[in-house]
Amino acid sequence: MSGKSLLDEQWQCREKSPGLWLGTFEAMKSPCEIWLETDQKQAHVLTGWAAREAWRIEHKYSRFRNDSVLSEINRRAGQWQRLDDETLSLLRFADECWQLTDGMIDITIGGYLQYWKFDTRTPPPTKAVLQQAAASVGWDKVQLKENQLYLAEGMQLDLGGIGKEYAVDAIALALSRQLPSGGIMVNFGGDLNAIRPRKNQQPWSIGVESIRQPGQPLNTIHLKQGAVATSGSIKRYAVDHQGNILGHILSPKTGWPVKGSPASVTVVADTASQCGMLSTYAMLQGEQAENFLKEQDVLFFLQ
Repeated sequence: MSGKSLLDEQWQCREKSPGLWLGTFEAMKSPCEIWLETDQKQAHVLTGWAAREAWRIEHKYSRFRNDSVLSEINRRAGQWQRLDDETLSLLRFADECWQLTDGMIDITIGGYLQYWKFDTRTPPPTKAVLQQAAASVGWDKVQLKENQLYLAEGMQLDLGGIGKEYAVDAIALALSRQLPSGGIMVNFGGDLNAIRPRKNQQPWSIGVESIRQPGQPLNTIHLKQGAVATSGSIKRYAVDHQGNILGHILSPKTGWPVKGSPASVTVVADTASQCGMLSTYAMLQGEQAENFLKEQDVLFFLQ
């Protein structure tokens, strides 16, 4: 026996250039990369840790797993429940997003999402179904006091809009504490945090994939330190009876995608969570997405 577990074999680590290591694994339905400037032993140890941490977060906050913490929270709607520190911190960030976006980023949107499939085959729900579901949507109906949460009966939280960016930032920060020096970048399916620049001060090169030519870069971002996140409807969408493509980012006001939204929004800012909030909010601005992003004074790419 090699002594390796099944999980150990689900990640890989290889040297891309002298002293620069790339760890890879799959999590959150995305290819994940951990870039580290260190030695071989440390690179393998930290890649394994990062993979297990990503899987832990995915398991904990998936609404598709009956044994997740999030599913338990949704099952206990209608009663007060105590939150652990990590979940409390994540919900406080969700509250901040809701306030900063005038209620447009709202994790209670799970009340709508339960009726959508976004598998390109299942038609969207009817407007009547969504109007009925609206009674179970609205962060303003949630009570969050100290470490106690109260969801009204029938409400469902969904952390899909902030969970992956949270994982990127949390893992990047933890790696920076475990690795005393050297460049670090965490990239989960294009949502990334280059939390520490490379030793030679060369920038990290990040391609913005073209939606018209998948696999080909539309632009290249040269980033010494900072973060990037993309929101869009390229891979997850529904098709209505007229053949119109409906993206998976829904307005919490209607349970329906906003008309005129870009197909993809990429934002560069300080953290993946900040980028994710801005890119999602831009999608929800519809035809005003570009004007909104110009007002934020951030680097962005629209497609």
